[in-house]
Amino acid sequence: MQRVSGADRYETAVALSQRFAPNVPVLYLATGTDFPDALTAASAAALRGGPLLLTQRDALPSTVRAEIVRLAPARIVVVGGESVVGASVFDELAGLTPSRVRIGGQNRYETGERLVAEAFPTATQAFVATGRGFADALAASAAAGAVDAPVFLVDGLATTVRPSTIAAMRELGVRTVRIAGGTGAVSASIARQFTSNGFSVQRHEGLDRYLTAGAINAAVFGSTSGSISSAFLATGTDFADALAGAALAGGLGAPLYLTQQACIPHPVWVALNQLAPPSRVIIGGTAVVGDAVAANTPCAMVWAKPAAGRITDGFGPRDPICTPSGCSQSVHRGVDLGTGCRAPIYAASGGRVGTAGWVGTYGNFVRISHGAGIETAYAHMVDGGILVRAGQLVRAGQQIGWTGATGAATGCHLHFEVIKNGTQIDPVPFMLQRGIRLG
Repeated sequence: MQRVSGADRYETAVALSQRFAPNVPVLYLATGTDFPDALTAASAAALRGGPLLLTQRDALPSTVRAEIVRLAPARIVVVGGESVVGASVFDELAGLTPSRVRIGGQNRYETGERLVAEAFPTATQAFVATGRGFADALAASAAAGAVDAPVFLVDGLATTVRPSTIAAMRELGVRTVRIAGGTGAVSASIARQFTSNGFSVQRHEGLDRYLTAGAINAAVFGSTSGSISSAFLATGTDFADALAGAALAGGLGAPLYLTQQACIPHPVWVALNQLAPPSRVIIGGTAVVGDAVAANTPCAMVWAKPAAGRITDGFGPRDPICTPSGCSQSVHRGVDLGTGCRAPIYAASGGRVGTAGWVGTYGNFVRISHGAGIETAYAHMVDGGILVRAGQLVRAGQQIGWTGATGAATGCHLHFEVIKNGTQIDPVPFMLQRGIRLG
């Protein structure tokens, strides 16, 4: 576990850039007081092999200037117009590099398109994130940098994207568009527009910013141990530290996860432990990402009742089944809740979906890993009634499906199991210990 931080956002970006040796091919410089320009610049910096540093509008911080001198960049790209990075800062850079250029537009969307056009000769995929908020785009920028993909910002609440965005994607050769966030972040009509223009569209979303980052990372980096060498964690409540962190993470081919200050959101903790990166990098000081996060401490597990209805069949041995050839003893490995048909089913706690599909006599079946050797399982969902997919992170109480009578069920109900260290245990006392009464 490593922590990279400075006295403020500018020094934290410097601390991150110190992982680069001198004579970098390019350095990107963006404002430290707002997020949009740097979000697109992060994936560009990762592609070009340089760091992203932050500056004030009218003054280049002395620590940033000293770092630029150390890095001796062959080129500096100033991101944004004079309203965000002033002329005095741009002029000061003349003595620090053989080449400098300013890339800006009339707004954040045009600036992003120009940055992409300048940095990316081609790309088969592109990320799309809302320009109205920073959270979804932070993880998307790191993931994009890891796969040499650009990030385009859009007005996520609009019904259409700029024609120039579509044209830019076509010019690059983009075939797949990855949308960061749900329809509340980037509207369904925007997704349909990309589809109607011939792009394959994938949406990576979760119920909150932490789960959305997890969904992006699972899609790009996978969800099992051995796939990556490191992972970055940054606060999910501010953008500054993660901007430069996204550029470095992308260049290293590492995911960026978002965390709370005092603990790691439980589903994210599950995802990180399953990924098992050999090293983790905390971005920012203890005021933004506390020591408990560095110690891999999850937020408290929250538990919820998986469905309404009384218990109609308990855990344990059932009455023997007898035939002329003899009797056999069966064991019920969970409890049945008499919900009726098409009743909602909820995740009993947060975690990652391991199975979501048809499994023998279980019928339509979902199994969720909650970490610490605990899993829950949900069986007999109605056809078409599974609302989650394998690999997805879910929160406690999130709806994951609808009850049915698939598999060996004789009527609509939920068969609910709790698995501890690979063995089914009685869910009733287990849940009661956690404040949840079944039935």
